[in-house]
Amino acid sequence: MYDSSEFWDKRYSRMMAAGIPPQEWYGLDDRILAHIKDMASSENMIHDLGCGQSCLCERLRVAGFKNLSACDFSEVLIKARIAEEKKRSSIAGAKAVRIKYIQCDLRAVPPMPKDSVDLVVDKATFDSIVYRRTSAAKEDAQGVWRQVERMLKTDGQFLSISLNNDDIWKKYVSPGDNFVPVTKTEKIVQGDSRTARNVYVRKFKLKKKS
Repeated sequence: MYDSSEFWDKRYSRMMAAGIPPQEWYGLDDRILAHIKDMASSENMIHDLGCGQSCLCERLRVAGFKNLSACDFSEVLIKARIAEEKKRSSIAGAKAVRIKYIQCDLRAVPPMPKDSVDLVVDKATFDSIVYRRTSAAKEDAQGVWRQVERMLKTDGQFLSISLNNDDIWKKYVSPGDNFVPVTKTEKIVQGDSRTARNVYVRKFKLKKKS
């Protein structure tokens, strides 16, 4: 299901046709934005991995970040986001910060050029890949890690926002020896006592490339 671009194209087409508001998976509170601000400067290139309808890049643009890009599996979604960005740019002017949107299959194609990104942010993308809890899902996750490694600069960083605890992460998602944990997994509790859920934050740094 989630590993099919056709699934996402149909989902987004239905949502747009029905006028359903964009969904922000796992929320986007100030604690998540604070982690990004701690890991990157306003001049760094930041990439939203599997952006969906998230307003992450828009929030970062408002916060003063100048080099932003995002990718997604769905051609329908990316075409819509490119159209939105062009419309905004025509109003904001040529000097306004523009977000670059790219459609690609992250398992096989890097969305950005080699050694071009300072920070990659994943908010729910790996979770969508490994929801199946199968060996095939684990292979897909490793394919994504290879593309992340290619586009990150030496000492580039990776930020994961996930619902998966450490046991699931280590079994299906763990990036291997080329990425070094920067901190221990941090648990953020979102919602009230009735709707509370745990969101796990993980930070990695890419080892120096040979």
